Amino acid sequence: GAGACWLCAQRVPEWESAQAITIADGKRQLGSARVQFNYANIQLLENRYDEALRTYQRAIDIDPTDRDSLPLYHAGQILLFQGRHAEAEQYLHRAVSGYFSPLTVREEEIFHDYGLSLWFAQKPQEALLNFQKALAINPLFTKAMNNQACTAAYGALAGALPR
Repeated sequence: GAGACWLCAQRVPEWESAQAITIADGKRQLGSARVQFNYANIQLLENRYDEALRTYQRAIDIDPTDRDSLPLYHAGQILLFQGRHAEAEQYLHRAVSGYFSPLTVREEEIFHDYGLSLWFAQKPQEALLNFQKALAINPLFTKAMNNQACTAAYGALAGALPR
């Protein structure tokens, strides 16, 4: 009775918004991969990249089977943005090898970003392959078209790809 009422009274202020609930749960439920993923998304939206990266990594550590590629994808995006290309490549490779829901992320984005990480890791042939995979999923994906063309042209000019 009274204990339940007290707990409800503590929780109700957190219900002011979905964001408030997510932040409160993220601070409490450190063992839930889904809660940590949602919490990291809020940190990412607030441009708190280092915190978001740590929180995505926590979600990844909770689920070592990589059943959900989204924490891997977002961690890879942050690392790519920070210029940490070798680490980004590792996360994004795991992301393209895992499971993701087309309801929450477009697969072509994951293959595209993996291609970018491979380009920066001096792997132009593999980068081209992943840009092509992105275009196989969405032939009108202009970012992948552009970066495929740039990779092919610059790679050929630099002697890293055949002309």
